[in-house]
Order: sequence, then structure tokens, then C-alpha cells
Amino acid sequence: MYRSSIIAFFCGAAFRVSAAAVNSDYITPPFTFSPDHRYGVMIPVFHIEAAQEPDERLNRVVELRTGNVVAVIHAEPGCDRALNFHKTAPPHWSSDSSVLLWQVYGKWFPDALVLLKLEGGKEKWQLDLLKTAQQAILARTKEAVPEKYAAAKEAKAGNGSAYPDGFTIDVTTDEHKIAFPFHVLVDLTANPKQIEDFSANLESHLDGVVSEDGRFTVKDFKLGSRFH
Repeated sequence: MYRSSIIAFFCGAAFRVSAAAVNSDYITPPFTFSPDHRYGVMIPVFHIEAAQEPDERLNRVVELRTGNVVAVIHAEPGCDRALNFHKTAPPHWSSDSSVLLWQVYGKWFPDALVLLKLEGGKEKWQLDLLKTAQQAILARTKEAVPEKYAAAKEAKAGNGSAYPDGFTIDVTTDEHKIAFPFHVLVDLTANPKQIEDFSANLESHLDGVVSEDGRFTVKDFKLGSRFH
């Protein structure tokens, strides 16, 4: 079963009051609090006995004093416990508590990576860094070597929707410096286990930045591994 199926099965994603009311509760743990303690992130509570019940909860940014939801994080949700490789990461905030980098760990790369800007107690913009960066490197890799791309895609078919076109694409950032321009590193491989003589081997890497208005711009792209 591929990863997105596991997430839908175990915790899913947006709040619903239904017969499965057990899948409606959240916690807002202190490790999610912003530096000024104005905001926190609500995390769904996982119930093993209700794992097959409807569950559409998402992670939510909440104002701690009022309990008001100021933003809904539109990505695979992290729960209150690890589910295999799927685990809520401690979030990173800018020093002024206006920008949140939200991450959910996965096996080879994040299951969710979102940059969110708050202003005046409301969401100003939200960028799905994971999907945006993945699509950017996929498009450039395909354009650069279309035949090798097609061969690798065919060889990796069946990996599941969490692996776009079958590739493993890691997206990393400077988590300890949430400031603009915000730098993003993207690395693609068809061979994450480094299997020798893999016939459809293909690697590429990309550098990008996010501007203060939430736009993602590619600064550099190259075929091959960043580390070779």
C-alpha cells in the first residue's frame, strides 16, 4: 500500500462531525507554539479503533488566546503520534511569529512541507513547498532528457502517488532561518537505494527561493547528483 493510502487510512485530512465523532478531536501541543505564544498548530488525535472511519481532519493554525482558527494547512496532516514513517515534525517559526514552516516527516522525503505567512491575525498566503518544488524539478528534468526520463518513469511505475512519476524527490530548507528570500534545495533520483547497475538511473537537482509574497522561483537546475 503506498503512502497516500496509508495516510488516508490512518488520519486523513478537515474536520467532520458524523457518526465517526471519535475522529473529530485535536490537541495543540506546546512544541507547536509560535515564539510569542500567540499561535499554535492543532494536530488530529489518532484513534486505532476508528482507523477505518471517515476522517478528513487537517492541521490548523489557531490563535491560542481565542481558539480561533486562522489558517488550515492544506497538505497531508500530521497526527499526535508516528504512523510508520509518517510523523509530525516540530514546526519552525520566524522570530516575529509571522511565518510558519510546517513539516510532516516521511520515509525518503517529507510527506508535507508548507510555508505559511500570517498577517494581522489572518493567513496572507500559503505555499505547498513540497508539491511546488517537485513539479518544478520534474518539468526541467523531463525537458532536459526526455528519453531517460520516460525510461526511469516506466521502471518506477507502481510506486504510488506519493512518488510523482515514480521518482524520489527530497525537498530541504534552512529550517533555522525563516526569512526571505527563503532558500529551497530539491533533489531527484530514480534510485534512492543506490542499487548498482540500475538500468534507468536518473538524478537531478534544483535550487529555488521563495519571495516575501510567496512566489517560488527556480535559480539553478542541473542533471546529476548535488553530492557528486
